[in-house]
Amino acid sequence: MVWLGAYRADRAKYAVRLVTFWQGRKKHSSITYVLDPQKFTIKAIAGTYARRWDIEMAFALVKQHLHLRLLWSSKSGVIQQPLGATVIIAQILQALRLEIAHQAGVDPFEVSMALLVEYAPRYAYEGRDPIAIFVERGRDLGFIRPSRRTHIRAPGIAPKARQPAPPDLVLTRTPRYAQRRVKMKTN
Repeated sequence: MVWLGAYRADRAKYAVRLVTFWQGRKKHSSITYVLDPQKFTIKAIAGTYARRWDIEMAFALVKQHLHLRLLWSSKSGVIQQPLGATVIIAQILQALRLEIAHQAGVDPFEVSMALLVEYAPRYAYEGRDPIAIFVERGRDLGFIRPSRRTHIRAPGIAPKARQPAPPDLVLTRTPRYAQRRVKMKTN
């Protein structure tokens, strides 16, 4: 458990948990407000950190693949309707991706979202089942391919080895915030 604050005059009110582990020669550190190691394990922390850019991938789906880049209007309804429709379509595509991955026995990120966006509507329009085509011929057609996404690796610690903080450990204190302006260093 650590207290945050850059100066003596800065005292954070709540303690946080600093988790550090080595992966080969690389040191990984993370700070969390979840103090109980039984509730938020090192593996869960590594998984959460690895998924930090997933929201950016969702934005890329909406902006690049579904072509919702700009909305211009002074009327909220004109903006909300296409945005809502696009988000619904994005959710349907994500559900299709998950179903294809499940049936094919692969990680969802091995199913190409760009190709799913391009070909699934075509197959559906032709009366063919896009899920069946992606599952049966996905690897041959390049719809399913190895993902370049980083695989999450973190040391596993047995639940018995994870110990909660001592019950008498002080985790809150009177805060003090200096309210001073911090000068940013520039290179």
